[in-house]
Amino acid sequence: MFPRYIIFLIVTLFLAACESLVTDVDKGDLPQVESKLVVQCFISPQSARINVVVTESVPLFAEPDLKGGVIPNAVVKLSDGTRETVIPFDTANQLYSADKSALAILPGKTYFLSVVNGIRSVNATCTVPAIAVVPATYKIDTSYSGSISARDTLLTVKYNWNDIPGQTNYYRVRAALDLEYSIPEELSNSGQFKEKRVRNRFNFNWDDTIGRNDFRSDVNLDGTEFSSPIGRVNLPDPLSYTSNGAVYTSYPKSKIISITMEVYNTDEHYFKYHRSVQTRGDSDNPFVEPSLIYTNVEGGLGCFGAYNSGQLVYRPK
Repeated sequence: MFPRYIIFLIVTLFLAACESLVTDVDKGDLPQVESKLVVQCFISPQSARINVVVTESVPLFAEPDLKGGVIPNAVVKLSDGTRETVIPFDTANQLYSADKSALAILPGKTYFLSVVNGIRSVNATCTVPAIAVVPATYKIDTSYSGSISARDTLLTVKYNWNDIPGQTNYYRVRAALDLEYSIPEELSNSGQFKEKRVRNRFNFNWDDTIGRNDFRSDVNLDGTEFSSPIGRVNLPDPLSYTSNGAVYTSYPKSKIISITMEVYNTDEHYFKYHRSVQTRGDSDNPFVEPSLIYTNVEGGLGCFGAYNSGQLVYRPK
């Protein structure tokens, strides 16, 4: 057995060797990267408002007091090459916003966005796709998950659309359920409940386990029929409450008001930006290098993109 002082000497030499591998880098030798404006704006003929989010990036070796966040005092302008509008800052929602009447967003037209904040300025350009693609066929069904005693009811949707032939196209699918159902409402803290009918909108979540997701392009598939993944949304479950020893159970009695199925015909910028964000979020392997987020903002970061939405609305008879 080694004497204790020999073990202590070995440990001391090991720690000293480890410390020698650590090198203090002078602050002046670190790369000097300035904070950049980050802009997000996605325009569409179907949107009721024009929204622009302006923040700033935080460099890796930034000062500790630089937190990024929303820039509320920028000058944001949108132009169609003939008309120009200044988009004001909306304090409540912390973004720049204007009604669609401020500048019409038209299919096939090119738009120019500029943002100026002090000495920093950025600009970007995008063209709204000319054609709205409408779902052609659809299938709506119900499915169940969980045990018999705690079974969840799901509403499923899947639909098809035809690709625009002779051009490169990028698509995104979205679907939403407008539902009316019952919730319990207590009567003035009395422990007594009554049924109250409410309406809410629920977005479908897409199942991408079969190799499809909500973003598709027609590369090598020009002119073919496309199909969405299966979209699922949970329907409300019965709710039980106990008051003064009595149990009150509220049954949702769900009633479908409508199901809105959408195909976004997007420009390349919208598609590549969202796919890059999605790819970054889907990567859970710590040994894979992080992918770059797509940007088309000159002088800064972010994306200015456009889409033309085609809708099919199902309403039960």
